[in-house]
Amino acid sequence: MAVPNNNQASQTTKPENPSTEPESFFLQTRKKGPSVPGRIAFTALRLLDLPWQYYLLKSGLGINILQRIGLTPLPQHSSIQTFLISGLNPYHTLILILAIGSSSKQIYWNHQINEQRFPFKFAVVVAVYNTVLNTLNALLSLWTPTSQQPGFYHLPPAAIFLGLSLYLLGLTLEWVSEIQRSNFKADPKNAGKPFSGGLFGYARNINYGGYALWRMGYSLCCGGLVWASVVGMWLVGDFVARAIPDMDAYCAQRYGKQWDEVRRKVPYKLLPWIY
Repeated sequence: MAVPNNNQASQTTKPENPSTEPESFFLQTRKKGPSVPGRIAFTALRLLDLPWQYYLLKSGLGINILQRIGLTPLPQHSSIQTFLISGLNPYHTLILILAIGSSSKQIYWNHQINEQRFPFKFAVVVAVYNTVLNTLNALLSLWTPTSQQPGFYHLPPAAIFLGLSLYLLGLTLEWVSEIQRSNFKADPKNAGKPFSGGLFGYARNINYGGYALWRMGYSLCCGGLVWASVVGMWLVGDFVARAIPDMDAYCAQRYGKQWDEVRRKVPYKLLPWIY
């Protein structure tokens, strides 16, 4: 993929002043090495998330949870659930597919892309964090005020189409950009060089931006605009305040003047033309 021509704008852009030292925990996650227990735990937990999401939607557990905390779940129309192999109505089949896509991407990353150490406790925290977000999405898809389930003989709400678009765009950005960077690093000729080609030529942390987009899209399909906005603000705020400064400081420390050139060449940090 061609890198956008940012040269004219970047020639007058002064180098940024990243943090002088990334957090010690972040540095630990950058070290390469085998982490068999962590990788196994992460894969197992991301796989277990799928029957859990299905059980929430199919068994009535999700509805019971909502009722126990005083919330009104959607009325269940069993007559339309027998048309699909999943036993779910079309809307909740879609929600399950979104969960499958998220787990598939993360398991692929865990085994095919990630070269850094993945300590057991950290792997569990990351996996549980994603399951918590998926679980909240499933519950909101069952709650009357937030669910985007279309009524009988009605087209799906616009939020479904917008959410799916964000989900597919974000998952593609995150997945493809990480594959491109992994292929670059696999070439011995690129040892000691930072990657700023492919999708990373549009934003220095475009994989983070992709994650935020697909998470927002997933949330929009399940809980509507307000919930998607809350998730988006949480993720973007965390990336802007913590992850991106740590990554920038780490890269500046590792690559020196090469990273100054990347910052001039690629001025956007998260998503092109936005931030």
